[in-house]
Order: sequence, then structure tokens, then C-alpha cells
Amino acid sequence: MNERDYSLKSLTPESTLLYFLRTLFGTAAEYAVYIPDSGDVVALTKGQLVFLVERGCADAMIKTLPQLAARNIVRPINLEETEYPDDATALYVETTGAFIGTLETALYPDEPQFPSWWDAPVPFAISSRGVLRLNETAINMFGYGLEKLNASELPERDEFIVRLEGTNGARFIAFRKLRPGIFTVDDCTEDLTDAQDITWWAAVGQTWVREIESKGGKWQRLSSPPEGRKRVRACEWQGQIQGYLDIQLPPRKKPAPKTQSPETESQTESQESQTETPKVQNEEPIQPEPMRQPDDVIGRIGPQAMALLAAGQSRENEGDYVF
Repeated sequence: MNERDYSLKSLTPESTLLYFLRTLFGTAAEYAVYIPDSGDVVALTKGQLVFLVERGCADAMIKTLPQLAARNIVRPINLEETEYPDDATALYVETTGAFIGTLETALYPDEPQFPSWWDAPVPFAISSRGVLRLNETAINMFGYGLEKLNASELPERDEFIVRLEGTNGARFIAFRKLRPGIFTVDDCTEDLTDAQDITWWAAVGQTWVREIESKGGKWQRLSSPPEGRKRVRACEWQGQIQGYLDIQLPPRKKPAPKTQSPETESQTESQESQTETPKVQNEEPIQPEPMRQPDDVIGRIGPQAMALLAAGQSRENEGDYVF
């Protein structure tokens, strides 16, 4: 099978059927063939393509041919049942581009045609019929995990990032399109991790300044620290000063004294009265009693009478004594 020459760069699956027909008449090809990333190949004769244009499908894109065939608007030819000369040629359109080849190529569309520089020491990937294939350099860098991706589900953009799960964690692979269906692949895990880290701290900073604003404060970004400002913060990232943040907070208000209702005050007073230490009233000092002088009557009792009293004898037993 000859190498495909993708010289018809202007013809892509997004081109219209009218442009497909015009390009076909500008070549020596007799058939028009579309090779989708998934599904059956759609092969049409010149007459069938003219029929679609006349039926109002001139502005339909080439990639809609499988849907038109499913709706029976056109019936593609069956190459296995069709007799055609060995040198019959067709104009092919696929994701990787457009080329002129023998009609027999439509019977074996699964094997992509790799460019001549495919084996260069650069990681390349090619998308063809829902399958992603890597060159040897890319396989040495990323293994065979990327080839398990469904190529038909890759974003239709010039650049995109794919998350690749591995035994050592997730890796992020960047795809950059060189030409339709062929990409360079590069590991951007470290760059993406740094970007996510920067995004996180940017969100933290925005949350902080919003809180300052909610409290009535003001802030501004400065390129150099002002003199005499106490609320200035140096903003540093990986050891490099990115600027300064000047914060001006409103003065704090002193809290107002607490007021109590009359009922609360009465309860407080009663509690204080119960717990208050009893106070000692001021009393006059106690004067010592003067020493009593001996009674004159007792003093006139003689020794004999004292002896009788000490023995417990009463006057009733002894009779009355007159002094």
C-alpha cells in the first residue's frame, strides 16, 4: 500500500459536500470516500455525490455522510460486491487529512499511514479510526497507557490536556496538533500542579480581602512598602517578593456597658445580700468591773463563826446570833 500524500490540506471532514465535489472534479479520481474515526467507510461515485448536492445537501459537512446513509438519503457502494478496475482511484477524506489513493485502500482503512518523520526522536501520536498510536519515543516516555484512550473522544481542538492514571499517581499529558490527526505529546504534570497551587493561593487571597472589606476595611496593592504603615504585608511567592498589601482596618469600638432589667437587678441584689459577710455593729467598749471590797458584815464575822460556816452548819441549827 502506497504512502498517503496529504497534499490536499484544505479538504477536511468539516468541509462541505459541494467543496468535496469540486475537489473531486479537479482530480483524476472517480470515487469519493470518507473514512470516519469509527464506523463503516462511506464510498460514493461521482454521480452519487452530484445527487446529494442537487438534493439540497450542498452545505452538509463531509462528516455527516454516515448519518445521511443511515437515513437512506444515499446508498454507499459495497466495495466487496462492486467490480472496478485495479487502477481505479478515489479521493479520500479522514481525520488526518485528504489524499488520493487506489480504491482498494477503502477495504483496509484501519492501518494509518505514518509520515516519513514518524520515527524522529520526538514523542508523536496519531489518531485514526478511534485508535491512538504512539511512536517509539512516546512509548518510552509514557508507556502504552495513552494508546488505551478512545481517539474518537479526544477534543477537537489544537491543544488539550488528557489525564492519565498510573501506578505512581495521575499524570497530565498535553496534546498539540501538528496537522489533522497527528500530535506532539508532552508531560505537563509539574506545570499543571504548579498552576493548581497558584490558583489555590489566589483563591485564599481573594477570600481574605473579601473578609477585610466585609468588616469595613480597605486594602490596596503596592509595588514598594510605604513608610509609617503598620498594616503592610509583603506578598512573597517561592522566595520572590510580588508586591505589598496595604491594609487599613476601621478603629475598634469600645463595648457598651451591659444594662440589666429591674427584675434582674433585684435578683442580683438579693443574691449579694445572701452572700454578704455580716457586719459587726460598733458597740461601746466593755469596762472592767471594779474590784469589790469585802462586805463589812462578813468582815465582822469572827473566826469562830467562819469555822461553823465552813463545816456546813446552818444558823437554823445553832439558833439566831445577834451581832
